[in-house]
Amino acid sequence: MRRKEGCHFYINIANLNEVVTKEEEKTGNVKHAVHALDTFFSSIEAYGKRNYSDIFVVEKVTGSRLHMYVTEDITKAYSVIVDIAVYAYALSSYLNKNVGKYKSLLDFEIQVGCCYGKFYDFIFKMEEKEEKTTIGYAANYAAKLQSITSIGFISISENIYEELEKEQKSFFSIKRDGRISKYGQSCYYTANLSRFNVTKRVESGLEYAKEVAYRVNLNEMSFASPNSKINLDYLTTKESKKIEGIPLFADVRGFTSQFKDDDSNLAEMAKKTQDILTSMYKIVNRKGTHVQFQGDREFALYHNFGDYDCCEDAVLAGMRIIDAVHEFQVCVGVGQSLGKLFVSKIGARGEKDIVVLGHTVIEADGFEDDYAKANQLVIGTEIYQILHTKNIQLAGQFKKLNERCYYTTVGYRKFMQLLEGNHLAKNNQQRNYNGAWRA
Repeated sequence: MRRKEGCHFYINIANLNEVVTKEEEKTGNVKHAVHALDTFFSSIEAYGKRNYSDIFVVEKVTGSRLHMYVTEDITKAYSVIVDIAVYAYALSSYLNKNVGKYKSLLDFEIQVGCCYGKFYDFIFKMEEKEEKTTIGYAANYAAKLQSITSIGFISISENIYEELEKEQKSFFSIKRDGRISKYGQSCYYTANLSRFNVTKRVESGLEYAKEVAYRVNLNEMSFASPNSKINLDYLTTKESKKIEGIPLFADVRGFTSQFKDDDSNLAEMAKKTQDILTSMYKIVNRKGTHVQFQGDREFALYHNFGDYDCCEDAVLAGMRIIDAVHEFQVCVGVGQSLGKLFVSKIGARGEKDIVVLGHTVIEADGFEDDYAKANQLVIGTEIYQILHTKNIQLAGQFKKLNERCYYTTVGYRKFMQLLEGNHLAKNNQQRNYNGAWRA
């Protein structure tokens, strides 16, 4: 684990779910949308590496957004990010107008958020797998800014804005939003990307994107339904999956605040990070599939196949995670939703990034980020209804939060104790003393 300083930024396709849904309704598949997503993110990566290879890093694709960072001082990092953001903004409309296979798609609508600060890069090691993730305030706050930014705009943290020249500041207007208060902030600054000039470098990058668009032929792509638990290692842009499943997001609360400013506990925190991520990884891989770590957040996937229904296993995994993480003196919030999903692997970073697309992902993400408090599991109404039919005792641990979701603060161990207690009480009532039931 190493401490670094730089600017994290996210470029998000805010309407990707609408793009996917419209194509599926029209054609019965989502080949064009996934192909365009592959081209879009791969072209942004290529543009950044071609022009800023020494300081520009693509961390990963997280659903509809590309997470990157620039390791430079604030003013230099700002200029790099604006250039890449302007390129992405121009590219979002350029592709559909200039690449025939994308003409039937909606234009991508993007939003960009960035924050400068310290962070830690960490390589998670498990069996034969390695996965890089970054942990820190800058990445977390940049992601939040992106999520609340208007379409076609870029938002920057206050510490970036304060370092800009007067002319640079003139592009931005101040915004106040209560949703950033938990990050210790009261305001941020935002600008319409259309106000920035399109340079010859950007125009050259747009031409290159057309070359990227023709690397994979649409008729080579397929979305098959699985007859067993999917193996993400075997997915490619050409061979993807269409599933009915549950995305699981489990975010560790307040973890970054435990890193001391002088790095005196860095070795201790490196071990703690490994232990926390390992505990979540092991739990989800029992019956589910680990997709990726997003900072100190676990993203996993459960799905139906054959006669197997994933709901109970997904919910019990969320409850297990609450227990497991609590042992490390931290809390976790978990969100889950059920629905149709498309799972593929795209070309940013050499086709290493798994993408899980669909409204269900957005909903599960929101349940975790917006609704789940410390040590709470929030599930969608569809999951609750299935539990109520198949496992009334498990459903009974949840309370209604609103029309969309239910929540529980009960961990797995407490649920098992409640089950055992109920079983013993029933046995006593029936004068059946054959011993305690074990889950």
